[in-house]
Amino acid sequence: MTREILKTAIRTFPPAYFALPMATGIITIASFTLGYEQVSDILYVINNLEMGVLGVVLILRLLFYFTDFRNDLSSHTEGAGFLTIVAALCLFGSIQVLLRDNPNLALMGWGLAFVVWILLSYSFFILISYKEKKPTLQHGINGSWLLMVVAAQALSISGDMIIPYFGILPQMKLFVTLSLFLLGVLFYLIIIVLIFYRTAFLPMPPGEFRHSYWINMGAAAISAFAGATLVKDMAGVPEFENFIPILKIFTLLFWVGGTWWIPIIGIWEFWKPTPVQVRYSAGYWSLVFPLGVYTVCTWHMAEAIELPSLKRISEIFIFIAWAAWLITYIRMGMQLVKIFSGQKRIPHII
Repeated sequence: MTREILKTAIRTFPPAYFALPMATGIITIASFTLGYEQVSDILYVINNLEMGVLGVVLILRLLFYFTDFRNDLSSHTEGAGFLTIVAALCLFGSIQVLLRDNPNLALMGWGLAFVVWILLSYSFFILISYKEKKPTLQHGINGSWLLMVVAAQALSISGDMIIPYFGILPQMKLFVTLSLFLLGVLFYLIIIVLIFYRTAFLPMPPGEFRHSYWINMGAAAISAFAGATLVKDMAGVPEFENFIPILKIFTLLFWVGGTWWIPIIGIWEFWKPTPVQVRYSAGYWSLVFPLGVYTVCTWHMAEAIELPSLKRISEIFIFIAWAAWLITYIRMGMQLVKIFSGQKRIPHII
């Protein structure tokens, strides 16, 4: 029985499940940034375990169920979810530098993330472009498409943290990370317009809302985080100092945009045709990650624009992020216990 459950789990492994180590990773960084080092040390261990387990599951799926993998990658609604792998690897690398001063392992994570990003982003777009039967915008796009933004900005942030350890010229490092940041900005401007149009002008019953729409806020927040990181790194580099005023505007713009989305998505989350039930689904990690990244981005933005009073927001949001992560983790554990004890059977094991 357990063997069959594991086989089903591998075959139906949700593309976006690396949102789990994404969420744990960003909350680890948030805890470390705000001075909760004991919490960050515990989350560091958990994050490493998550990356190890999910990495094995992904490799097994590629080896034994490649057709299912390819079908998911060519899906308009599921394919972009694979980019959670890129963001999770970038966060893994950043944590190795921040918490353990291990740049070699961090560089391996960032390099692998960059290669995976190239392969997945191009494969996803080419596969959906050549499909003969395509869904309408109403049924083909959701918040997971903004993972294209999250992946690019995660590469920019992680690169800023890791590359200096290896003697790369600051000018070259900033050229790479600024280019990734600007690509993320371009993706956000394109995709958020499509999502805005879909939600504002096409029917969207409450039952069609997916947790991935929290990435509307998360993509803006991580863009603000990437902008704030670049602002601090460009100080003292003459070739790039002229970019600083523009980057400050971009950073504040994305922070304001991310903040604006919070109450709207919160209303969507609870606007249901039936009473709200606290029931675990893998999509909830797409909710936890934006809360963590909003905490971090606000802290760094406050430093970048020299407005330290805004850090108070991060000091409040860290508790919201911890609570969301803990509740979701407990619900995930309860569901896994029910599945492996034979009390519950669902299409997607996790």
